[in-house]
Amino acid sequence: MTTRIVTDANGRKHITTEPLLYPPQRTWVGLTDEEAQQTFARHNCTISVDLAGILARAIEAKFKQKNT
Repeated sequence: MTTRIVTDANGRKHITTEPLLYPPQRTWVGLTDEEAQQTFARHNCTISVDLAGILARAIEAKFKQKNT
């Protein structure tokens, strides 16, 4: 059982073992242009770093749209 510290509306801190109803959202971390190009290269798709970056941004935008 996991314990955590919560702050109530009056600013008082309490220890609780209640589970989180909604886990905290993680911050989106995208690929760099170089990481995108390396990923494409690993799949035998030889494109420029610029094009890899453009494609990666387009794919990331679609993922964000589908997950919000």
